[in-house]
Amino acid sequence: MGYSLSHAFGAVFDNPGLTVACVIGDGEAETGPLATAWHSNKFLNAASDGAVLPILHLNGYKIANPTLLARITREELDQLLRGYGWTPHYVVGHDPAAMHEAMAAALDSAALDILRIQRRARTAGDTRRPRWPMIVFGSPKGWTGPKMVDGVPNEGTFRAHQVPITDPATNPRHLAQLEAWLRSYRPEELFDAQGRLRPELAALAPAGEKRMGANPHANGGRLLRDLRMPDFTQYALDVAVRGGRGAGDTRVLAPFLRDVAKMNSEPRNFRIFGPDETVSNGLEAVFQVTSRQWEAEMETGDQYWRPRAR
Repeated sequence: MGYSLSHAFGAVFDNPGLTVACVIGDGEAETGPLATAWHSNKFLNAASDGAVLPILHLNGYKIANPTLLARITREELDQLLRGYGWTPHYVVGHDPAAMHEAMAAALDSAALDILRIQRRARTAGDTRRPRWPMIVFGSPKGWTGPKMVDGVPNEGTFRAHQVPITDPATNPRHLAQLEAWLRSYRPEELFDAQGRLRPELAALAPAGEKRMGANPHANGGRLLRDLRMPDFTQYALDVAVRGGRGAGDTRVLAPFLRDVAKMNSEPRNFRIFGPDETVSNGLEAVFQVTSRQWEAEMETGDQYWRPRAR
């Protein structure tokens, strides 16, 4: 999950019909890759790309420590997320029924926000960088699990990330508590006497391509298209003197990547991700056919920046 937000953004570039909801644990949200990925909204073009809906699951604890985002004030958390460029919707509580209803309302609201942003960009030509919605879902750690184990608090503490009921096979008290916990989910309402999921519940599952594993966007093999490739032998560089000074590997690679980008400009299924130093690393030839996609402010003197990569 620590890398899931950046993966979600990678999926929606040049895919205007796709919206990806991405659940992020608050422990993962502290990691370097994900802390950086919050800024990916500065590269998302509402007219030509899809959208990402981050859902920050704020349950307060990592495996043994509290999470930073759960221990700052709501005001500071809100300022942080808005500073990243998001509009947070908060769903916080502990009652499952009430939380289910509140989460459904938040998802509806966020989906409408995304549609409004895309409509402004695609039909009204509004090129201003939008403030995309996100959801902060706050629930107790170990939600609906045992509240106490051996007289020690469990739900809402770091212990819920451990294995609090350690020996039900030999400890009758633990076995009884495990049984009570599992029965609290009322399995008799979900399964028949043979342990099969009840048909009326199985019928609620999505069918066909609406299933997560069958969705074409999740099943890469369904949407993959072969790249149009130039003859790599035409980019070979003669080395006249063994051990002599060469042009540099990346400066030989750059014209090849430039031509791959050019040949695939129509299907738009080839994109270069370079957070920095593309030029200094010898890949500047790619900017002959593409630009850096950039939705934040631009100033005079900026080079190779555009709202949409060509």
